[in-house]
Amino acid sequence: MKLSKLIENSDVKPILFKEHNIKGLSENSRQIGAGYLFFAVKGFKTDGHKFAESAISRGAVAVIGTDEKFLKKLADKGITTLLTRNIRKTEALIAHKFFGEPSKKLKLIGITGTNGKTTTSFILYNALKKASFKTGLIGTVEYITPKSRKKAERTTPPPIELNALLKKMVDEGTEYVVMEVSSHAVSLSRIEGLNFHAGIFTNLSPEHLDFYRDIFDYFLAKYQFLKHINPKGFFLTNSDNFFGSIIEGTKQIRTFETLSYGKSGNFRLTNIQPLPDGTVIEITFNNKTYHIKTNLKGKYNAYNVTAAFGTLLKLGIKNIEGTFENIRVPGRLEEVVPNIYIDYAHTPDALENVLKTLKETYPDRKLTVVFGCGGDRDKHKRPLMGAIASKIADRIIVTTDNPRFENPDKIIEEILEGCNFQKTVVIKDRKKAIEKAIKENEGIILIAGKGHEEYQEINGEKHHFSDREAVLEVINDTKRNS
Repeated sequence: MKLSKLIENSDVKPILFKEHNIKGLSENSRQIGAGYLFFAVKGFKTDGHKFAESAISRGAVAVIGTDEKFLKKLADKGITTLLTRNIRKTEALIAHKFFGEPSKKLKLIGITGTNGKTTTSFILYNALKKASFKTGLIGTVEYITPKSRKKAERTTPPPIELNALLKKMVDEGTEYVVMEVSSHAVSLSRIEGLNFHAGIFTNLSPEHLDFYRDIFDYFLAKYQFLKHINPKGFFLTNSDNFFGSIIEGTKQIRTFETLSYGKSGNFRLTNIQPLPDGTVIEITFNNKTYHIKTNLKGKYNAYNVTAAFGTLLKLGIKNIEGTFENIRVPGRLEEVVPNIYIDYAHTPDALENVLKTLKETYPDRKLTVVFGCGGDRDKHKRPLMGAIASKIADRIIVTTDNPRFENPDKIIEEILEGCNFQKTVVIKDRKKAIEKAIKENEGIILIAGKGHEEYQEINGEKHHFSDREAVLEVINDTKRNS
């Protein structure tokens, strides 16, 4: 595509302009090919301007960035250089245009919120597939197209990768795409230019407070997602969540339809009946009551099912009551073997929801929880999670999660501030912590924090580690030695 077309109707100001037929886009100088446009993104740790000359040597024909002084030096060497005020937003808009504005050729359903995004997305994905629609999925666990699947590196991919993925889905005849939208994706402009047919807000509780000033700043990022909903589309919000009720209360200012779900919402959750093998949920909409049977357990999952059900009903999907009975979400209250569960719960709310669900499901069994907290992330939640575990579980094993560049001992100390010491032991090695829980098990075990993840991040390196694999290895070793 012609460079002039890519920057048309944008804030891009040419410092030195030469027309080029752009063959590709990248913000990574190592991925540059002949005829590429290079985005010099100034990030939190590295400045892309430092790699501009490397990108040029690899075939970049133009550089776009925010450092005017640096770009003028490149222009003096005859390089096409372009200045923008907001490199991340510009990158996303250009990527969307370069790949043929793929979101306009798809029915894109975006899901945002602190917890429940992944489960809700899997429910919708499975229901749409069951209704015989070609469907794509973009989220925390994996990226799925009708002809391929790939493990996810981020909940919402960077804009070039994201738009390339959407273009691939268009080429494969995809009709619907279910997509998790993280707060970072909104704040860092990854979804700029995308056209969403529908949106869901699941809930909001403290998270990412290492990145946002406070919970209201965090909410504002989630709220900004609404500007990406098509005026003819619709949005569902959880009215039982304080922040979800704010979205509902401001619906008059929006052109698209805003509906609520919850105990008093448009999609009214009138009854939740726990069963040994799942839940029966009663939902009332427009004076009609629906009875939904699902294998998913827990009150929090009843809200996820209601959000998905309401979305499907608004989309006009028929005969959906029977589509919720065999939902499998990797690493979300996943029973690896009888009585041993893994879950991605890494926030206070999520941990409390999962522990309460297991206690309610197995009221006469002792509950052991194995968990840690991630390093280089908001520290305030560590003692809170210790306190929640102490309030609900019978036994606690505190271990490591992804310490990243933090000292694991310091993280554990901060978790212990909230723990009941009579219930708690510390085993820093996660595999040994899981082993102790299994070998001394007297009831139900929850291994929390990593869920589907297959690595531990330590000092900038990702080491292979899977809670699921660790459970199976310990059980197999125990059988061999018995």
